[in-house]
Amino acid sequence: MNQYPCYPDRARLVLDGTWEFRWLGDADLDAVRPETEFFDEITAVPGCFALAGERIGKTGAALCRKRFDFPGGLAHLTFGGLGLYAKIWLDGVELGEVKTPYATIGYDVRCEAGRHELTVLLDNRVGNPEKIPLFKPAIDFYGYGGIYRSVSIMQLPELFLDRVKVTTLEPQNGKVKLELQLGMRSGEELDSLEFTYAFDDRPPVPAIGRVVDGKVTLETAVPGFRPWSPEHPHLHTVTVAIAGDRIIERFGIRTIATRGQEILLNGRPIRLHGVNRHESHPQFGPVQPTQLMLDDLRWAKELGANFIRGAHYQQNPEFLELCDETGMLVWEESFGWGQPEADAEDPAIVDLFAEATAAMVSESINNPSVILYGFLNESCSDTQAGRELYRRLTGVIRQLDGSRLVSYASNRFEHDLCFDLADVISVNPYPGWISQLSDSAPYLAAIRPEFDRIAAWFDSRPDYAAKPLLISEAGACGLYGVHDRARAQWSEEFQADYFSEAINAVLSNPRYAGITLWQFFDSRSFVNNGPIRCKPRGFNCAGLLDEYRRPKLAFDTVKKLFRHYAER
Repeated sequence: MNQYPCYPDRARLVLDGTWEFRWLGDADLDAVRPETEFFDEITAVPGCFALAGERIGKTGAALCRKRFDFPGGLAHLTFGGLGLYAKIWLDGVELGEVKTPYATIGYDVRCEAGRHELTVLLDNRVGNPEKIPLFKPAIDFYGYGGIYRSVSIMQLPELFLDRVKVTTLEPQNGKVKLELQLGMRSGEELDSLEFTYAFDDRPPVPAIGRVVDGKVTLETAVPGFRPWSPEHPHLHTVTVAIAGDRIIERFGIRTIATRGQEILLNGRPIRLHGVNRHESHPQFGPVQPTQLMLDDLRWAKELGANFIRGAHYQQNPEFLELCDETGMLVWEESFGWGQPEADAEDPAIVDLFAEATAAMVSESINNPSVILYGFLNESCSDTQAGRELYRRLTGVIRQLDGSRLVSYASNRFEHDLCFDLADVISVNPYPGWISQLSDSAPYLAAIRPEFDRIAAWFDSRPDYAAKPLLISEAGACGLYGVHDRARAQWSEEFQADYFSEAINAVLSNPRYAGITLWQFFDSRSFVNNGPIRCKPRGFNCAGLLDEYRRPKLAFDTVKKLFRHYAER
């Protein structure tokens, strides 16, 4: 459960814990009437419904129900993330359908004081384009059914502080811009707003601001400020109060920008040594206990990584807070994996991608760890319809938060039509693994020539030569515990050799701004569907750690190389 933003004066109820449960299997979703169903089990929220017992590995529909007491009035109901499809009722009234897996969902509701009933219909049957339009059958991570993250309901005043966005203007002197985002339920329009603001434990300062489009802005300096960086992840808080409401936001003083082929953190060049991380565990699926997330960050720190790409959906807000606290840089990505051109041509699907991207940005506006926003991994960026979709999503991001860099991971290379839309060009080559030489040639021999060719091609294009170039994925699979003195493919030895060759090829080339290895740990993928012969055990086995976080030989290989290049 994330701590920020915090609203200390509002009544708030966290609905996590045990809920009533009913397995519906292959039920027709449109025919489900919660009031007629008999709930005969219990389930955990956050939780997934097919990780143990007789339903392990099964897909289907299910109902979850929670009864709770609440003071009533105007309130906001929040789901931190769920999937792959949901329909939600409060006290028998349908609030809406959810078709954006992992994205934060919220509803403003009015309810009487007393007992209430929240019911959620869930489904993870991939292949139903009407109910689950974004998650395709061939996506290379498992589509769990469940409520992945925390659920809460919180009272709202008639005039309230929704968020306070904090943007660093000048990190050298602690100057920031505060943007107070207001919510007004009475329909009354305000011309000005009286409020107070206080940084950290300092006394509140009174202020009056002009209200424009429901927002008030103020530029000021943070007293006693300390910049945020991976080496020194200093964090500050700001408390803003108006009549009847108060909000506490946490932030870090840092800027992120580009200069030619460099990425600049607080005005200084930084090279990204990173890993791709799924929210995945054999026992919990995408549900992320705090210790699991923190231990993952400890593994990343030991590895020498300074950067994590969240693949391929909005990340748990608590994980981002832990990254803030530990100094880990983050690529935050909205949902998408291999989306075809047909998706870009469907206005309803385009709207869903825009909705998921806006939810991601709105949730992450004050996390200093987040330096890059991305979307649509390896999707249709080589098509005209795809270009319009990518243009829309970059526009959504920049409208909501222009203080961070925008990128997307492409595997379309010379055929890509959208690189000009990105601040950082990011590509996913797998030479010697997915793309191989002839059967008689050594696979590892393909790695350096391909990375050199990619760098030279982007340098040869005037419109791309002045942008940073990042390898957003590169890697090969290795099965934990499988060893071979001949270093055959799928052995830990082969995988270690692959990562060694890839890291040296990229980080010895000054054209690259960094590398993000695929991947941090093994994660659940196809299970008896899709190209199962390339997914032993139903896992993507490219992790430096296995799914239980046991290090493979490649972990120590990467650790040595990341530390070597960090010292150069």
